[in-house]
Amino acid sequence: MAVEVVKASGEVEPYSRDKVVASLIRCGVPEGEASALAVEVEQELPPRVTTHEIHRKLESLLRRRRPAHALRYVLRRAIMRLGPEGYPFEKYFARLLNKLGYSTWVNVVLEGRCADHEVDIVAEKGGRRYMIECKYHNAPGTRTDLKVALYVYARFLDLRDYFDVAWIVTNTKLTLEAVKYVECVGMRAVAWRYPEGRGLEALVEETRLYPITVLSSLGEEARRRLLASGYVTLEDLWRMDARELASIAGVREEEAEEILEEAKLLKP
Repeated sequence: MAVEVVKASGEVEPYSRDKVVASLIRCGVPEGEASALAVEVEQELPPRVTTHEIHRKLESLLRRRRPAHALRYVLRRAIMRLGPEGYPFEKYFARLLNKLGYSTWVNVVLEGRCADHEVDIVAEKGGRRYMIECKYHNAPGTRTDLKVALYVYARFLDLRDYFDVAWIVTNTKLTLEAVKYVECVGMRAVAWRYPEGRGLEALVEETRLYPITVLSSLGEEARRRLLASGYVTLEDLWRMDARELASIAGVREEEAEEILEEAKLLKP
């Protein structure tokens, strides 16, 4: 029986084993095992299923068999849990840029030719200065569209005395119209799987700078407290002992030890 998949956007498409296998390979599962896992999950699918349900089934299998890969598999959803406000995402991407050799400043207010602007991230590297606007979304299926690209470029034009390049960063995909505009005017953009091979997920894997929200052992209140205190990556947790983490996150030391053990699964 053919299976229909309902995407987060509401679109319906035929189930594709190739897409499932590709998603597993991207998080490091060997191709042969990825194919076997896809077949196993298929046997449990109803005639109509959401992408969310498929992801949950795959995540459950990975947590039992390949827990480190499970943390990488949930990366996209984990980044969406850095909110609901966007500020932790700005801090997170600034940290990622630091790993890539950029100097960064977050939330900088500058006087433009016509108006004052708060710039999410100012970055410098190789003698070039970048005006970075972060567009964070916590709703699956949302895309960053042409209006955002137009808005960012208009701000850049007003601030062109300070910057060499305008740059959009988003945790979702860009619409085709936004991609066309960005490429036409010479802006930079980092989105989910854009540009090809250098999208947000690829940069995270390159730098190994995973957000704390990949952890299944981290409860909502502990997550909120850590983010509010400026701790956004697993790298932050690797520097802590259980007593320090328990104090910051408001959990018992036994829970803190469990969180730290899971965080170590992705430690280089």
